[in-house]
Amino acid sequence: MRLIINIIILFIVSFLSTFILTKMFVKKASKIKHFIVRDMYKAGEKYIPSMGGLAILAGMIISVVVAQLLINDVKIFLMFYFVIFVYALFGLSDDLFAFKRRYDKIFILFILALPMATLTTDTTINLLLFDLNIGLLYPFVFAPMYIMVVSNLINVHAGYNGLSGGTSLIILFFVSLKLFLLGKTELLILIIPISAALLAFMYFNIYPSKVLLGNIGTYLVGGAIGTFIVLGDIELFGVFILMPHIINFIIDTWTLKIMKIPLDKFGQIRKDGTIQSPSSMKFVSLKFFVTYYFKLTEKQAVWILWAFTLIFCILGLFVF
Repeated sequence: MRLIINIIILFIVSFLSTFILTKMFVKKASKIKHFIVRDMYKAGEKYIPSMGGLAILAGMIISVVVAQLLINDVKIFLMFYFVIFVYALFGLSDDLFAFKRRYDKIFILFILALPMATLTTDTTINLLLFDLNIGLLYPFVFAPMYIMVVSNLINVHAGYNGLSGGTSLIILFFVSLKLFLLGKTELLILIIPISAALLAFMYFNIYPSKVLLGNIGTYLVGGAIGTFIVLGDIELFGVFILMPHIINFIIDTWTLKIMKIPLDKFGQIRKDGTIQSPSSMKFVSLKFFVTYYFKLTEKQAVWILWAFTLIFCILGLFVF
């Protein structure tokens, strides 16, 4: 009963604080040139604030402070959010300085996830047909690498209003549901601050967006998802439900790194409001793939990509 009450309190605190802070952020940031970017798939030249993940981070931190008054053993809770916090700082740095080299990002994100080593006690990886115990390689190599990969997957699968935030919210819900079905209810409180904060933010982020996540938001949320999956020891389930993100990353790498096709980052909008993907970029991402083969508006494309993630999440509950 106490766990349920604590979850409700943290949810309300995180949701309300993030909602209020996001509303304030949109109002203030809209007037600052360095905070706004063009919303590419709208008629005319519409500009909206980016780096909205700052509001999520602030609302999340307020909830974490309150959590220290409610939870007896806060070690896991604080370390969990420490990893998320440093991933958010990396994302903010990326927003400000626009890091170009992908391999540098991979190395830095791997290092930032190493504090997870203090929380991992189970060093076994479930490979469906058998379990593999890899000892110290789990906390110092596998766990941080897993978190690093997930955060990159979330960051890359973005580009439309509400796409990244919506798919992340779906994944967070199903990871929580999976842990609930496994009886690991004590872990659920960990994900409440970030889930509630993201849910509040989505009011402003769904089509037509008033604010974008920015890299600070995608890395923050990606770090949370990866860390939560590792703590719950459901890595294989995580791989399955992240399959749309994995496919997106594979075709991105194939197009840009292997085929060496120059990046054409944005498509065009037709007179009827549908998106015309760059012909050379149809295999660079799922967002361009669906709009290349089907005449879709941005809103329709997002719904399809949300549904794609939802299907894998539902199947994952039955397969794993």
